[in-house]
Amino acid sequence: MKKFLTSVLAGASVIFTPGSAIAGNTYEDHVDLFNALNEVGIITSINSRLHCRSGVDGMYNTRSGMLIVCQDNGVPGGPQVTWTLNDLDTLRHEAHHVVQDCNEGTIADGLMDNLFYEEQELIEFISKSSLTTEEFKNLMESLKNDGLSYTSIMIEVEAYIVAKDIEASSIANKVREFCS
Repeated sequence: MKKFLTSVLAGASVIFTPGSAIAGNTYEDHVDLFNALNEVGIITSINSRLHCRSGVDGMYNTRSGMLIVCQDNGVPGGPQVTWTLNDLDTLRHEAHHVVQDCNEGTIADGLMDNLFYEEQELIEFISKSSLTTEEFKNLMESLKNDGLSYTSIMIEVEAYIVAKDIEASSIANKVREFCS
């Protein structure tokens, strides 16, 4: 892991640029992403009574094919409320996990893998992302402190970057492409 982190940080000092808002992330693009998830058979839940608890933004279960968004201003078991930027980011992040699930097999087979499964491809993807060096270090440290394995950390890093840098409409296209 240390070698991987060093490789990314070495490339990052040259390639990182300040993040900017993605023009294609309209609310309608996110509605289409949500619809794409349902079209391919993903069970979606917003503000699940069972899964939403303090500190949880959302999750995707690779064994059940269930995607959950816990809205910032929502109540577990309560109705859908106005979506925040973080809620939309969570939808993009968890939707990318669906793509990672379909990339390794089929929905709900318990298998998941990065789209960039070659380490050098993943390093290049991270290096070209809008994550700052400090954000990357903090993310890696946080995921490591959560007790995740190296493979799980790389899956999460890819999903964080996709949620931050890739338009909802592009993720919707990948959901349809990989999971149909």
